Amino acid sequence: MTKRIAVCGKGGVGKTTVICGILNYLLEKQLTPILVVDADPNSNLAENLGVKYEITIADIREEIRNSEIPSYTSKADYINMRLQEAISEQNGFDLIVMGRPEGKECYCFVNELLRTFLSNLSKNYKYVLIDTEAGMEHFSRRTTDNIDVLIIITTPTKTSIQTVKKILEMLPKLKLKILSTKILLNFKDTTKNETDINIDGYIHTDNKIYQYSELGIPLLNNLNHTQFYNELKQFLNTIILNN
Repeated sequence: MTKRIAVCGKGGVGKTTVICGILNYLLEKQLTPILVVDADPNSNLAENLGVKYEITIADIREEIRNSEIPSYTSKADYINMRLQEAISEQNGFDLIVMGRPEGKECYCFVNELLRTFLSNLSKNYKYVLIDTEAGMEHFSRRTTDNIDVLIIITTPTKTSIQTVKKILEMLPKLKLKILSTKILLNFKDTTKNETDINIDGYIHTDNKIYQYSELGIPLLNNLNHTQFYNELKQFLNTIILNN
């Protein structure tokens, strides 16, 4: 049975780094195959995974809006063909990049096909990892199936904590089944910061991560000897190995 793990939180709290760490963890445990969905338009997940991709879901949506469909095929068949081409196949995992948000217009036909496509596609994987935006518009549009674990990442800052509270308030309003919600605190100090929300796990901000970013070094496969990854593994053991 496919298990879906989604990560959300305010921009800059470390969502992409955590997704890379979760993927690294699952690959180490040989819990493959894995589908990674980059649903955050501001994310640089592909670069941090060391993956190149040819097309995003947003590109395909734009093609359909501009009626760039060959006459020899139906619209549904063409969309599904292009969606297949959006999958970047790697060793042990595949990546799909959602791209920029769809804007004011809503193309319900494409979104419905996208929902069906992602739902059917995800059944081929043991795990699906989703890097999503703070507002969780991706979930609001129901372009994903139910979530087994939602990990909300925060820093000790007031604005980040407020974002967590807004997300928690939003969840009951979504017509989406989320089996478990966990809050992961990414903090700079050596002591656990006090907050008025329940924290399920802690990770330290790690200077090595910043060094990799400055040098353009992909995080995947380079996290193993970092303090961040050692602490993340302890957190993941409780939500993956114990379930």
